[in-house]
Parts: sequence; structure tokens; C-alpha cells
Amino acid sequence: MIRILFTNSGRRTYLLNYCHKLTTKGYKIKIHASDTSYDVSSFYTNRHVKNFITPQVSDNEKSYLSKLFIICKKNKIDLLIPLIDPELKILSKNKDKFLKIGTNIVVSDYELVSKLIDKKKVDLFCRKNQIKYPKSYYNLRSFNNKFPVIKKKIIGSASVGLEIIKNKKKFKNINFKKNMLQKFIKGKEINLDILNDFAGNYVHSCAKLKISMRGGETDKAKILNQSKYTLLSKKISKTLKHIGPMDIDLIEDNSGNFYFIDFNPRFGGGYEFTRAAGCDYLKAIIDMHLNKKTTLPSKPKPITGMKGIQMYYHN
Repeated sequence: MIRILFTNSGRRTYLLNYCHKLTTKGYKIKIHASDTSYDVSSFYTNRHVKNFITPQVSDNEKSYLSKLFIICKKNKIDLLIPLIDPELKILSKNKDKFLKIGTNIVVSDYELVSKLIDKKKVDLFCRKNQIKYPKSYYNLRSFNNKFPVIKKKIIGSASVGLEIIKNKKKFKNINFKKNMLQKFIKGKEINLDILNDFAGNYVHSCAKLKISMRGGETDKAKILNQSKYTLLSKKISKTLKHIGPMDIDLIEDNSGNFYFIDFNPRFGGGYEFTRAAGCDYLKAIIDMHLNKKTTLPSKPKPITGMKGIQMYYHN
């Protein structure tokens, strides 16, 4: 029996459903989910899911960590899979503490996580490792006044606060302590899912062309099978040496240059397309934890996917 906890599970119903499907294929899994309210759809994917309420991590990290530790210890959680950015730093910093009670947190090292959730640090990291990153500005003095330009939060997720500014008239008071400006790169929006093992070694990757977005997540996408994306993924995997899943957004310009936008060291909103294309990274992570052989297709299915809507409810 393996006990899995999805933290801040929210609307990630598909991850829990994928877990349920594995139980029909011989996997003995006890599924747990946590969030800040009982009114989240992931709590009602299956009556056998054991649900927990935790404090909001951004309000009090110590309180959140303490509550989570108690849940893991009492319920003998084997595998903890975090699903939102604000919890990644505190969990990566305390991985060893959880390992002592038998809980393996699927998260990268603290040093890497700290860099990747802060876009200013991502900028420095990319320049140091010769990874193309759009020219970014952290004050108006350095801005070259070339439009359009993108305004975004230095620390943020789900495209919250993102705005395309097309001319000087659109400029408002920008708080550069929290926001930055970034050169607008014209081209195709690409999403990469890159899976590494627990030692940070490359396992598999899946590339998608984003067709449309909704609420900061990929809504429609087409699977891409060109070798250039696999080679790029292997290069990034070797550079990052992350643990588990990595969700990456980038722009491929008309000259074939890749400009990286976001590195999310967790399951991202594009994972549904990866899974639908036959790349079951959740199963692979469970297999790795159980020391079983990991099997993934040499090439994902060449599908075009569209997200739909399903309702969940409780009495």
C-alpha cells in the first residue's frame, strides 16, 4: 500500500482521477488531498479520498508546515505531491524533516526552487547558463521605451497581473518591487513537461504547442514530436537537475530561437495533455518510489487536446 497526499489540490481533479485509475490496474493506493476549504472539486472525485484542511501557506508558512507534518505522520504518508508555487520553498527546505517520518516530498532542492519562483533570479540563472530569456527591466531608467512590452509580477503564478503594454500612454504607476517589464517576443508559445528521477536525471519529456489559454492555464494544445524539442528538454534537464515534474513555458520565434518564460517545478496546467498523449508521469513517479521499472513511450501520441468542464458537488 502506498499513501499519496496531493497538497493544495484545488481543481486538479485529473491528478486524483489518474490515481484512481491506477488502483484498477493493480496499484494499491490510498489517496489523500488537502486544501484550505472543503469547497474544492478535488475533494469529491471519489468517496475514498481522505480530505484535510490546512492553513493558507502564504498567511503563515510555519503553521502550514506544522499542520502538514502532523497529517503526514498520523496518516503515514509515503509520497507528498505539492501543486502550487507558494508552498514549494517551505517544503523543499524541510524535505529531510519529512523523510525522517517516511514521507518523500516530490520537490526539487531549496536552492533551485528559490531561483525558479523568482523571475529576477530566473533572469540571472538563464544568463549564467546561456539560456535565452527575454530582455527584462526592473526599473524605468533601464527601460529602452520599445513597445510592446509585458508587465508581470516578479513572484507570481497563473498569469496573475500579466499585462501587455503597447505604448507609453498605457503606463501606470508600476511598483518595481513586485513587478517587472519584459520584452515582447513574437512567436509560437510552447509548453514542455520534463520528468526527472529522484536523483535529477532525465527520464522523459513532452512538448506542446499552445493553441489557447484560459485562467493562466493551457486550454487547447497540440502535441509536438520533433526531435529539437526532445534535445532542448534534455539540455534543460541536465542544467536544472530538478526532481520530478517540471512545467516550462517558452516562445519559439520566427527564426527558431527559444526564449524561456517560466520554469514551474511541479505539475502544471499542461500536464493533462501530456497524460492524454500517453505519458503517465504520475504513474512513473509512483513506480520510481516503489523501485519499479518506469515505462514511457518513445514518442507521445500526436493529439490535439481541448479541456472541458465537469462539475463536482457535496451535500
